[in-house]
Amino acid sequence: MPTVKFYKEVWDAYDREGNKLGFDIYRDEPVPENVYHIVAEIYTVTRDNRVLITRRHPNKSYPLKWENTGGSILKGETPVLGAIRELYEETGIKITENQIKLAYSEVKHPHIYNCFVALVDNDVEVKLQEGETVEYKFIPYDEFMKFICTDEFVDKIRDSILRHKDEISVTLEKLKSELNG
Repeated sequence: MPTVKFYKEVWDAYDREGNKLGFDIYRDEPVPENVYHIVAEIYTVTRDNRVLITRRHPNKSYPLKWENTGGSILKGETPVLGAIRELYEETGIKITENQIKLAYSEVKHPHIYNCFVALVDNDVEVKLQEGETVEYKFIPYDEFMKFICTDEFVDKIRDSILRHKDEISVTLEKLKSELNG
């Protein structure tokens, strides 16, 4: 019987300020103190101000809770390219670097969260990643801000959104202005 090898996801190690430390860390292994990896979160918004949310697979942590798209950037990726990849993998949505903009960063060991706003067309198609998400919907921005306060949304993501809602709004308006101007 052939041997099957399973490879762990490999991440670049960073210091608290986001500088590469020159060694790798691996998913599901302990991350040393003062060492971090970058997680990209993406608030995907249509031109008519609807926010994409996805429902987590029942076999994942926070089963069947709603969230924004996100995940760890891989070794060698920039945060922007990692965010673009994560959005494509989890939703099938393809965007370019000019459609995405950093809204804020937040450090919570062992993660450095780089949170982006992505602007997409109103009729964008979504294709969910099997084993990752089971449902999606676009909801108007005002309703999104209310919905995240329910028990149906992942609490850690909600708390971050509420702390940074002004930065998200400002970034969305800048992105719209840049793409429409």
